[in-house]
Amino acid sequence: MNQKINNHSAEKLVCSIFLSLFAGIFIGFLFAPKSGAKLREDLRYLFGEAIERGKFTIEEAKVYGSEFIDKSREKVESFSTKIKNNPDD
Repeated sequence: MNQKINNHSAEKLVCSIFLSLFAGIFIGFLFAPKSGAKLREDLRYLFGEAIERGKFTIEEAKVYGSEFIDKSREKVESFSTKIKNNPDD
């Protein structure tokens, strides 16, 4: 029972933190010294940068993944050759 109370308290704390964060961001946008057009332009730039970084990260992951697959394939082939040449029969 005490565990349920602690979990419920933690959930309330996390929810209140996110609600406060959202409210703070919203109020910040309302009272920002930039015009709406400038703010949208800045957001568009930031999102574009995030997309480009995401694309670069995906390409890196593809390269690392293919290298990992190639190394694994070499090890498996080496191990397979050893097993074929030295059967334990």
